[in-house]
Amino acid sequence: MDGDHKPVAFPRGRNLLRRIDEISSSIASLPGELRRGESLSLHTTIQIGGPAEGFFLPASKESLIEAIRTCREHGVPYFILGKGSNILFSDSGFHGLVISTACLSGYKQSDECLSADCGVALATLISTANTHGNYSLDFLAGIPGSLGGAIAMNAGIKERSIGEIVKEITVLSTDGTLESIGRPACDFSYRTSSILKLRLPVLGADLFLGGEKYDREQLLAQRSARQPLGLASAGCTFKNPIGRSAGELIERAGLKGFRLGMAQVSDIHANFIINLGGARSAEIRRIIDIVRQKVYKSFHILLDLEIEVVDG
Repeated sequence: MDGDHKPVAFPRGRNLLRRIDEISSSIASLPGELRRGESLSLHTTIQIGGPAEGFFLPASKESLIEAIRTCREHGVPYFILGKGSNILFSDSGFHGLVISTACLSGYKQSDECLSADCGVALATLISTANTHGNYSLDFLAGIPGSLGGAIAMNAGIKERSIGEIVKEITVLSTDGTLESIGRPACDFSYRTSSILKLRLPVLGADLFLGGEKYDREQLLAQRSARQPLGLASAGCTFKNPIGRSAGELIERAGLKGFRLGMAQVSDIHANFIINLGGARSAEIRRIIDIVRQKVYKSFHILLDLEIEVVDG
């Protein structure tokens, strides 16, 4: 999601492959499961992505921390993966270690606060709060993903975002120490934060329970009517420009329903690019380029990516 729209790139080559092999035994000794050559298409909502050199599912936050430290010490690229939304991996996969937070799903609730690990699904947080008679998280209804990713990109709706209810976040700092960060230091803004810009791994967070209540069923019904929820996509492809709708601009540029190979601009909501089955990352990226060029030519507006494009 860089300002110049370049994909996130990582080093590669024979030396890198050797370093990955060197750390494999260390990673495999940690509580969790290490897989080699795991297809990333199995772990993303758009169902696209080649094999990861290493795919690790840590069984605890301590195991996650140690895996990250090991990668940093040996110069091995790593990528923290939650539920796999808002991500487009390369067809060649990822030449490094993908660390999944799928098993990090602990949480606890008090009267005014909900504390949760980074891998907890947003839907689980909503249900937990509802069980205790609190409906202040319902604005997140229907948003795919886990807590860590949602905080990093400040997920939400037009009226409210998750950053507004953050009390404190625990991250792994660049020097390898645990750090607690309050909301002001997170510098939350529309679909971004200092956490995302600095690429700090989110380990968990405390959320305030309070504020306006939202109609969960109404929000879910609206999403179902307006978005291609039953189809494989990464979510909204572009951020909305100030005061404008990216989907509307794309539609007015004549690209709603545009298809390239097995990838298509949704004919339900033009800000979604869907995988019709067997689409390649290269096709999605080509559509992204075409959309940005056509919208700029038509309206002199350069669309910023909301999804994260990750090179191999």
